[in-house]
Amino acid sequence: MILLFYYIVMNHRQIIFIIIFLIFVNLSLFAQDMRIFPNIVGLREFTVPEVSSRVWYQLNYSRENYYIDNNGYVSISNENRPRIIRFQIENGILIGNDRGEWGGELIFRNNSEEYTIINENIRGIFEYRNELFVIAGLSHLGISYGKIFKLENINNKWESRLVVEFNSSPEVYIIFNNISYIVTYNGLITFDGNNIQQILNRQFWSSLYPQSIFVNEQIIAIGMRGCIVIINKSNNVIRSFMR
Repeated sequence: MILLFYYIVMNHRQIIFIIIFLIFVNLSLFAQDMRIFPNIVGLREFTVPEVSSRVWYQLNYSRENYYIDNNGYVSISNENRPRIIRFQIENGILIGNDRGEWGGELIFRNNSEEYTIINENIRGIFEYRNELFVIAGLSHLGISYGKIFKLENINNKWESRLVVEFNSSPEVYIIFNNISYIVTYNGLITFDGNNIQQILNRQFWSSLYPQSIFVNEQIIAIGMRGCIVIINKSNNVIRSFMR
């Protein structure tokens, strides 16, 4: 038996070496710790690209979407953000659909009725300062716009009121320290329940489909196709990272 094992190893050592090497590489990648807070780990910085540059196209064609969780840890997936949003409320459920250029809507449904509240692509539903808001918008063929609606229950019927419009479609949002941060198609805005403030505009992540955001007192980090962007809140300096 020992001689047989020795014969197999000696005559197939190149194949065995390759198998061991591949197992080691896969385990190393699987165990790799990637995070952006409190320190940047497992990611390398690269120069912030210009739109339509070679690097930008590489990011645009990438199949990797970078996601950041609430603790600053990073994961990579080839999945895109969901196109259907479900938001449970006291007397039923709000269902938001986003079909891109084919349109979308916000629907209210419970056991006794169903009706449409908004005819727009729905990008987010959230409670803010004890009120319900809906983010809607579209980017397609040079068109890009966003809207924020407030929902009000009037005579047991949900209705919407347009609060504000902006010129870049909303992609992802988060609420931190009672401020709503909304990443748009190519920028970043904040929303206080009545008005928006433009923080960044015409940034390189247009067509890179931002899908996650992390915010703390020091930074804003945005996960998107091919990379992560980290913004210094004190001076709005932008840095870009990938694995």
